[in-house]
Amino acid sequence: MLKSPSSTYNFSIKSYEANRYGKLSLHTFFHYLQECAYLNALSNGFGYEFLERENAYWVLTRVLVEIDELPKWNDEIQIRTWPRGADGLFAVRDFELIKDGIIIGRVSSYWMILDRDSRRPKRIDQYQFIRSDFIPDKAIERKLEKIPLGSDSTEIGKRRVYASDIDVNGHVNNASYVRWLIDSFSENHNAQIKSFEINFLRELVLGDRFTVLEEILDSTYLYRIVNDKGQKVCLAKIQ
Repeated sequence: MLKSPSSTYNFSIKSYEANRYGKLSLHTFFHYLQECAYLNALSNGFGYEFLERENAYWVLTRVLVEIDELPKWNDEIQIRTWPRGADGLFAVRDFELIKDGIIIGRVSSYWMILDRDSRRPKRIDQYQFIRSDFIPDKAIERKLEKIPLGSDSTEIGKRRVYASDIDVNGHVNNASYVRWLIDSFSENHNAQIKSFEINFLRELVLGDRFTVLEEILDSTYLYRIVNDKGQKVCLAKIQ
């Protein structure tokens, strides 16, 4: 049996975790989500340390965030998370963002186990991840699919990966991609973000150079990050 099928963690939003409007920055929220996922997986025996012994590690592949209200600097919030089960090679984990007892945000996320040497996916059923005591409740009803590509994108800017972007697995941390994309979005748009979706397709490592591309369809903003070989690194959709 799982020790902690569902866990709730408390956060107090610091000044350096807020954006220019005094609200929780989205990339900081992704750091929170990553920490909650790590702690819940650790308590249930399938976290970072377990996979490290198996010469493997978790990677985030797809995320959908729906936000009713972004909490502010000094707000006390809670994040509840639980493993929901599996979808093929993906492990599914959901989250709820809570303030004053009210759910103000919902997240669904897909994760994959990669071999450290080959960087190839491993079957999650090899790790006893199919469990009857997972929680089937969905924070967001719809299944996460591949974000469709647009046909008429504009180059927003070029950047390079620095040491501060790299995590313990030796590649760019998921929150860094979010920061780059929000930088690109916020440079030209002031709209409040209600929905943020991202697909991670391949990794970037120290020294890599990349380009951010944008396309606007009605009120939807589509983003693509490509490496210097022209390969798609991630796709994102902001509404």
